[in-house]
This record gives sequence, C-alpha cells and structure tokens, in this order.
Amino acid sequence: MYQLEVVSPQGIIFEGDVEQTVINTSDGEIGILENHMLLLTNVVPGKLRIERPEKEAVEFAVTYGTIDVRGDRVIVLVEEAFPIDEIDTEREKKILEEAKAKLEHRETLSLEEIEQLERLRERAEILLELAGVKIR
Repeated sequence: MYQLEVVSPQGIIFEGDVEQTVINTSDGEIGILENHMLLLTNVVPGKLRIERPEKEAVEFAVTYGTIDVRGDRVIVLVEEAFPIDEIDTEREKKILEEAKAKLEHRETLSLEEIEQLERLRERAEILLELAGVKIR
C-alpha cells in the first residue's frame, strides 16, 4: 500500500492508503502499485480509479493536471475532480457546443485560443462519455 492524495483547487478530494491507482496521462493509461518507479507526468481528462484494501473501488472524473509518484506517496493535482455520477451533462454539452462553434472560425482565432478551445472540447467530450452520453 501507499499514500494517495488527490487535490484540486476546491481542496483535498481523496486522501488515504491505496493498493492501486489507475489514471489517464498524456502517455496513456497507467496503473500505479506500491513501489512504482519515480514518475512526474501530465494527467489528461478521464477516469481516476482508486483501489483500496478490502473496500470497493472509488472512481472520479478528472480533468487536466499532474501526477507525482514518489515511492510510498502519490500526489494527483488536477483542475477538477468529482464523482462520475455528479457530472453535469447539460453544462458539458453546452461547453462542447460552444467550443465546436468557435472552432468553426479558426481563421479568426489565435493559436492560444485554438489550443484552449481544443482542450475544452476534449474535456467536455470525455466527461460526457464517462457520464454515458453518446456524442458522436
């Protein structure tokens, strides 16, 4: 087991001893067990699965951030984290529609604006998929 801490700007989302953490990173989905090699990488929107000893696994929807693995301690810092069943699908649909509409006029946008809108689009699509909403 190792100590896991999941933190967002809203505060500590989870803190405790775990057997395994599964999370999406910019390099793909990874599973972290006790004595995992040192790692610092980017988190991308997706599911965070926390497996605890003799308890049911806990799952959260997370957005962008970082994960820092240091042997017996893992820290996940993310912009947003919340239970999957608390995803506000109407809000996410609106964010997705607005991002797509603005991206249709790329020629009027800066590269920074395009990147930000692409991140919003990706975030909304993944959160809607986690909530079971078909978007494609």
